[in-house]
Amino acid sequence: MKIGIVGAGFIGRAIAAAASGQGHEVMIANSRDPRTLGSTAVALGCATGTAEEAARFGEVVVVSIPFSAISGLDPAPYEGKIVIDTCNHYPARDGEDAALAANEDTTGGRLAQHLPGARVVKAFNAILQGDLVTDPRPAGDPERRALPIAGDDAGARAVVAGLLDEWGFDVVDAGPMAESWRFERGKPGYCIRLDRAGMEQALAAARKGVAAPYGSWRRDRGTPAAQPARGIAGRGAIDIVDGQFHLGLEHGTEATLAAMDALGIRAMIAYESWGQIGGAPSPAVMLEGGHARAIPLRAVEAAILHPDRFAFVQRITRHDPDLEVFMRITAQSPGCRGFRVILGSRAERDALLAGDWDRAFAVAADLGLPVAFLSARLPGLAREIARRFPGLTLVIDHCGWAGSTGEWDEVIRLGDLPGTVLKWSHPNRTFRHFDDPGAMEAQGLLDAVASFGAGRIFWASDATHEETRQSWAESLAAVRYHPGLGEAERGLILAGTVRRVFGLGAPGGAATG
Repeated sequence: MKIGIVGAGFIGRAIAAAASGQGHEVMIANSRDPRTLGSTAVALGCATGTAEEAARFGEVVVVSIPFSAISGLDPAPYEGKIVIDTCNHYPARDGEDAALAANEDTTGGRLAQHLPGARVVKAFNAILQGDLVTDPRPAGDPERRALPIAGDDAGARAVVAGLLDEWGFDVVDAGPMAESWRFERGKPGYCIRLDRAGMEQALAAARKGVAAPYGSWRRDRGTPAAQPARGIAGRGAIDIVDGQFHLGLEHGTEATLAAMDALGIRAMIAYESWGQIGGAPSPAVMLEGGHARAIPLRAVEAAILHPDRFAFVQRITRHDPDLEVFMRITAQSPGCRGFRVILGSRAERDALLAGDWDRAFAVAADLGLPVAFLSARLPGLAREIARRFPGLTLVIDHCGWAGSTGEWDEVIRLGDLPGTVLKWSHPNRTFRHFDDPGAMEAQGLLDAVASFGAGRIFWASDATHEETRQSWAESLAAVRYHPGLGEAERGLILAGTVRRVFGLGAPGGAATG
């Protein structure tokens, strides 16, 4: 069968891999030029094309794009096609929609209205990308997972059900598209590992207008391979995630976990660095010209062993001759949740302004992954990046690396860029330039909240590279017990924002604010 896939994000690529693996002819498209998908096509064994070409190619067409983008699809190529709609509505990304929030309308119904000649079936919206890769089981396996579908064309539903069965999943047919709200975002069957009977019960238990908080479906995903509780992990009155910690040779995974447990830190974003060897980050492989490609050996290991506790960001360099391939492969590594760009010289800053870094930011935007950015003269460079890549989530590292009171004012003004997120780390460095550093650090966080909103700020200790004598616990306490923060703001800065930005699941029973 010919299968066209419109959308080369996580779900689109996972479905492309499943289809190609079963011998189907696949063409995948993204929102940019198909030439940007060269490495993806090689990795998945498929062809590339524009969105219109992929739609015309497929007997079945998978639409896996942001919900807000469906209105931009040309209906003509979808005429008479079976269309699998994987889209979900996320208010923070797509805007508020009262009818969808109340389940008076459905996302699949909206797509069907926009593509009146298509036979639309809702499927694959209630499973995480990683689970599409790890969860398939042969028919009859007692641990086989069930996925729900819905649509107004019974024949189209039968075809889609056959594909799901072929790709390793049982199917629960929820009936017409009007019933698809039962497995949309926040409902009991959304992104939870359930067998057929469990999914049927979850669909029946769904209630219109009632949705679990964002991300809470990840708390108990029913994984048969879930790690048993260890030590005192998970204790604490609130959820806490450290947004940056360098895993190095001296920081064993188990020792780091013990320290996290003692502080009540439930997860962290790791940035691997063992220090510098000959001016290059380590561990790394050396490239031509003396440039280095960082290799996250320990971070990947930690993410595999403890996926609920560790994720990581990958440092990249524009000098990597295989940059796009490396980024796309790394994005599929266990625990990879974003990239990091560090400009350590005026030459690199000039290169960014000249467009030499555009390829890296474009790939990150295409993958839907954030980029943590650190540089001198950061505010002006951040504005240029945001102008060129308005869809990119740009993490402003280390309080903007402000070196003066004037630069801090420029960092605060970055709050007017909706795609920017402020990493509250190394505030000691920034506020040492003020007459009363301690008082201004406390006020600075409140000023940041006023500009960015607490939902776009997250705490990071960077404890392994803290320049002062401040301990990991003291860094946490400065935010945890800040007298000017409300509980909701505290919950976002200590966990909610970083979980959202980096796509981390929320822990069971955690209060995420």
